[in-house]
Amino acid sequence: MRDFSEGFRVGKMRSGNPAVYILKDQFEKFSSSPQKVDACESIASCFYQLEQYEDAAGWFETAGRLILSEPTLTPAIKALSALGDYEKALDCYRREDDEERFTECSTLIHELKRACASA
Repeated sequence: MRDFSEGFRVGKMRSGNPAVYILKDQFEKFSSSPQKVDACESIASCFYQLEQYEDAAGWFETAGRLILSEPTLTPAIKALSALGDYEKALDCYRREDDEERFTECSTLIHELKRACASA
C-alpha cells in the first residue's frame, strides 16, 4: 500500500491542492474497501491541514460510511472502527461552526458508542 502522506507532503510544497487531486484519483482506482478507507482518511487529513474543514469532514464521514458498510465485520467492530472518523468529522464541523451537521454527527457518534457498549 502507498504512503499517502508522502503524496500530500510533495503536493503541499507545490501549493497543497495537487495532493488532494492525486489522492482522489487513487481513491477512484481502488476496489477494496480498506484501501478506499485509507484514501478517504488521507484526503480528509490533507483538507484538514489546509484548514478546509468542510471538505475534510465529508471525507472523514465517507471513510466512516465505508467502514460501516463492510460486510465482513461484526456490527460492534464496524461501530468501533468508524467512531474515530466520525469524531474527526465532528471536530471539523465544530471548527466550521456548522451546527446542523455537528448535531447530526453527534447523534451518529452517540449511536456508534451505544453499539460498541452493547457488544
